[in-house]
Amino acid sequence: MQNGKFLSGRTAPGEGWQNYPDRNGDGVYIDVDTSAGEFTDTPAYIAALTGDDRMWMTTGGNTVYAATPTGFRIYVRRVDRQPIDPEYAAKNGWHIAWIAAET
Repeated sequence: MQNGKFLSGRTAPGEGWQNYPDRNGDGVYIDVDTSAGEFTDTPAYIAALTGDDRMWMTTGGNTVYAATPTGFRIYVRRVDRQPIDPEYAAKNGWHIAWIAAET
């Protein structure tokens, strides 16, 4: 890729998670701020849920929603549909590691 712009980062461990009650159980979401990249178009984002524990019990941690030049959203729930909340995410040190690429 020539003349591309790249940026990577992560959210603060355990911070920024919000409740998201879905149809099948309670989940959480986080809005990821990528405005430091000063992208003019929406870049391609790659994201991953990382942390200290319990990531293996989840789904959604790598799926980008509502992507814009300044950020995106990630929704996470447990695969066994047991409820999780922001305190659960904080206790397990969850955060989103991400890479953005604009061509």
